[in-house]
Amino acid sequence: MTTTPVNRSTEENTDDSSGMSISRMVMIGAGGLIVFILLFLVFGLVVSLTAAETWAPVIQIFRDIFVVIMVMELILVIGALAILIVQIARFFIMLQSEVKPILDNAREATKATRNTAEFVQKNATSPIIQLKGFLAGLSTFIRELLKIRSLLNPKPSPKDITDE
Repeated sequence: MTTTPVNRSTEENTDDSSGMSISRMVMIGAGGLIVFILLFLVFGLVVSLTAAETWAPVIQIFRDIFVVIMVMELILVIGALAILIVQIARFFIMLQSEVKPILDNAREATKATRNTAEFVQKNATSPIIQLKGFLAGLSTFIRELLKIRSLLNPKPSPKDITDE
């Protein structure tokens, strides 16, 4: 019995295209919430215009519950903002206490590297370059000296040696 390997990427793509994706579910939920709020507002408007005296106590109860819910949300938002401010303050303290020493160490390392490079250039590279320049000049001088010598003392040609 042979089995064929299943390509997971194509399997996932087919699941996403046939099923509901997360963004699609969020859009449907948001649309449903908006429709519910609009229906609730229209219902409240119709009730307040037709029979305000009979529905007034019910609307007041819903209003009071809504105000309590909004106050609780406001307390949660203020608490979240306070936590956020504390976290930001702790982040800045961490930056000052941990990142700043790291940056100072990096500055010291670059300064030490710069000083080492200057030392190597002054004590090793420059003398080697000067020595190489001197040797190149010396070899050129010797080569030219040998050319002058060969011009002053010409070698006898093979004809001259056979004639004697």
